[in-house]
Amino acid sequence: MRRRLLPSAIMFLSLLCANAVPALAQAAKHTSPSRPPAADVAARRQFAADLADYQSSPEDASLRDRVVALAKTMNPAPQIPEIARESFAKATEKKNTAATPDDFKAAADLFGQAAVQAPWYAAADLSAASAFVQAGDFDGARRSLALYRAAVRPGADTGNAAELERSIAQQQAAQGFQQALKMFSADPKDETRRQIIRQAQAMKPPPEIPEEARQHYVMAGVLAKSAEDDAGHGQRAIEEFKAALLIAPWWGSAYRKLAAAEADEGHYKDAAASLNFYLLTQPVDARTAQDDIYRFLALEQGAADEEAKRVTEEQRRKLLEEQRQRERADLEAGKYTVDGKWYDTPSPNNYFVGGESKPECDYSINQKSGRWDITNSCSRHDWAIGDIQVQTGQIRFRLSGHDPGYPPVMVSVTFTLSGDGQALVGAETVYNNSNNPVGTYPIRWVRRK
Repeated sequence: MRRRLLPSAIMFLSLLCANAVPALAQAAKHTSPSRPPAADVAARRQFAADLADYQSSPEDASLRDRVVALAKTMNPAPQIPEIARESFAKATEKKNTAATPDDFKAAADLFGQAAVQAPWYAAADLSAASAFVQAGDFDGARRSLALYRAAVRPGADTGNAAELERSIAQQQAAQGFQQALKMFSADPKDETRRQIIRQAQAMKPPPEIPEEARQHYVMAGVLAKSAEDDAGHGQRAIEEFKAALLIAPWWGSAYRKLAAAEADEGHYKDAAASLNFYLLTQPVDARTAQDDIYRFLALEQGAADEEAKRVTEEQRRKLLEEQRQRERADLEAGKYTVDGKWYDTPSPNNYFVGGESKPECDYSINQKSGRWDITNSCSRHDWAIGDIQVQTGQIRFRLSGHDPGYPPVMVSVTFTLSGDGQALVGAETVYNNSNNPVGTYPIRWVRRK
């Protein structure tokens, strides 16, 4: 009986032991103390050393980068020190009660202190960036965002940072846009106008059109419609559109309307320039607008060619008229000056030679170097003409010499130019050697044609 029960007891004990060994092993697993890996221990020691160095030299960016990089490798992440949390709380309170840019700047600095105490504290950098934005310090905000992106752990939600970055871009764009508008208002140059259009295109949403600009725009539209009935309204419409665009130089529709008004007035070059500004606004009808530019330039060239022809013809007429005037002046001058060639009409007691049939014996009256001279190649060599005086329409001179048949004489001659300028009519008074007049006789010279 006992021999029969012994094998059964042994089998039961064996089964009991077999079940107990895994249980004991499992219990031993839970009750034995755990030890961190040696690499993690080394990393945390290095982290603590680098953090201490950085807090002593917070301007050292390379130390900060090392601390942040080590913190990202540690799991779990290092705890945020209490002093950093206290700084964060003070900064948050400061930001919540801030009323001026300086207040927000002070809050940003406090968040920065928390980040110095715990460089891996990404929330502190993000909050600092937000405070800088409200202070209007966009450069500071971007620096803090860069620190945030370096510190944030992989897999974290960075949506708030992305939204803040978009807000910075929008506010900076609006700020730059207002500065450009102010510059344009003081000095409306085309390059500044183009800059404003490009900035407006980048802004989402685009800037609103001021009411004053709309007022000019509506007035311009009314004037443009009545331009056919009143010639002056077309130019006034152009001026009103330009006034609207001085206030809102990014307004595409106004450029389109201005171009149409300028084309209606024949200002094709200006219309093409206005459409070029319109194209910068990226309109849906860009293709049509570009074709209109080509059309306006062609019309401008045609108008320029016509104008060139008109100017050339006007210059030709002017030159012809000037030539006619010179000819008339020369003709008139020929009539009313004693300058020229003259022949004598013989008369009794005349001391002069020549005649109509002897042009080689004509008397030549001309002025040389401010002095008047009378020459005649046929006169007797012992007679001389001198003491010549010329006034308007009149000439006086003396003829002196010796004639074998007469005693020495001197003849005083006075001529007056005839009304048609073709004859010199006058008298000669003859004097004897005692300078006494011995007779006065009529004389007449005729202009040689």
